[in-house]
Amino acid sequence: MQRLLPLLLALLLLAACTTGSDYNRGSLSDAMDKSRDDHEGDREVPNEREPDNWWDDDDEGRRKESGDDHAPASVAAGSGPDVMYLAGRGGNAWHSSPYFDSLFDGELLLGYREEAVEVLLFGGIKAVKAKESSEIYESVDEGVLFLRAGVEGRYSPFPDLPFFSPYLLGQIGGSYMYWSFKNPLDAGSEVIWNDSVGGMILGVGAGVNIVNYAQFRLGVACIPETHLFGAETQEGFQNDVFDYYGTVRWAIEAGLFM
Repeated sequence: MQRLLPLLLALLLLAACTTGSDYNRGSLSDAMDKSRDDHEGDREVPNEREPDNWWDDDDEGRRKESGDDHAPASVAAGSGPDVMYLAGRGGNAWHSSPYFDSLFDGELLLGYREEAVEVLLFGGIKAVKAKESSEIYESVDEGVLFLRAGVEGRYSPFPDLPFFSPYLLGQIGGSYMYWSFKNPLDAGSEVIWNDSVGGMILGVGAGVNIVNYAQFRLGVACIPETHLFGAETQEGFQNDVFDYYGTVRWAIEAGLFM
């Protein structure tokens, strides 16, 4: 599993990142209100440019002097061989709140298994629509989309069972949520049609591999998840609308060992 460590670290950094902009365009709640069909008045939002940020060259020099940029030492030989796993997973959600109803989700998984432990990278999409009871229903068009990527760890107490082998899982990752405003907003000489906000995914769950052969696997899982959103959107709005979004997913998974 040491071969996955650089990718795991990169995805953990991705999970910590959020969207941002060089502009300060006020609150997202104000933008959502001005995007509604029944909004009276103009749809203009602030368009103030933020001051530039300067990179601290001294910090970079100190990192080089401390040796942080050296390549990591090679892993000692003798660790057991890993088995590579490639799979697809898709499903929907039994429960989804507070902003959206889930439509479907799909992911690819790639990783390694060593005895009872697996470490997998996942990446995919999740399609949702605004709940009719939510405050954003009149402000966004249909077709809100999440792009997701992260790390998933699994533990199987009975990894050699050929049928109905259970496992526990945990997830951490990053996401970007994209949406279109119901009506475009005016920001100086620009017109804002859509926006996005980054965030973090946290999840735990359980599953069972109904078929668990040496070369092939077919299973199902239940995965409660929470999406936590960043403080600023890509277009420069301060996010005072989206706090968290939770789902309880069901998923079907099929994969191959190589």
